[in-house]
Amino acid sequence: RVAITAGTASPSAQEHILMKLFRAQRNFYITGISLFLLIVLRTMLMRVSKVARLEANYEAMQKQAASAGSMNKTLLDENSALKKMTEGKEDLLEEVKKMEELKDQVKAAEKKASQSKADADAMRKQSENLTMEYDRLLTEHQKLQDLITPGDKKAD
Repeated sequence: RVAITAGTASPSAQEHILMKLFRAQRNFYITGISLFLLIVLRTMLMRVSKVARLEANYEAMQKQAASAGSMNKTLLDENSALKKMTEGKEDLLEEVKKMEELKDQVKAAEKKASQSKADADAMRKQSENLTMEYDRLLTEHQKLQDLITPGDKKAD
């Protein structure tokens, strides 16, 4: 503060100093309040923008949830419709599986039969060859017998 003494300054000079002091204080308070209001307004603006972003996100999430719910409902409806369609067909699927198993068994039996036939043909061929060899040996044996015994027959 400026010390004003009654004896040294004239009343108009005193008023002028007091007026300058008043203006300086007034400007100081106006500046301080303006800065305070600036900070408050900036904070409020940031919060309002954050609230707006959150509301936009909330609406987007609600739309997404509604879309997911409707998709879930349609998928459940399709699933139930497919279940209804396949209720009677489960027996058919089991019959088809049984038929496939039977086809596999038939193929295995045909393969076994062809193998048995091949084995039988091989044994028949071997038997024929054995019979032919036996017949050849028998005729050779007879010839040798005839060679040895013709002298005995002549003596009789």
